[in-house]
Amino acid sequence: MKIYESTPLFAVDRTAPVIACLDDITETTNLNSPGRTVTFVEPTATDNSGVVSLSSRSHAPGQFYLTGSTTVTYTFVDPSGNTASCSFNVVVIEGRFPCNSNYYVEQMERFSI
Repeated sequence: MKIYESTPLFAVDRTAPVIACLDDITETTNLNSPGRTVTFVEPTATDNSGVVSLSSRSHAPGQFYLTGSTTVTYTFVDPSGNTASCSFNVVVIEGRFPCNSNYYVEQMERFSI
């Protein structure tokens, strides 16, 4: 009589996490300002295993972003080592001098007779 040992079969997960990435973000800063602090809700990910972790991010919400375009990249990993990345841009454009919106009205009242 032959006895066969069976090896348990395991499913191999080759499916990468699915990321809900952000669209590009554009913020305006005051004239002659080097940049500004930008906040945003971080991207999230799901996975068929039910477990996914943030592996890395190049920048975080609440950081100071220089005037211009900064590419922000997030990478997620599942327990099987499958990774997925997404990128979006944070664009900080130089605007105008800060001013009180009532400044013009206040000056007109001040000098009117």
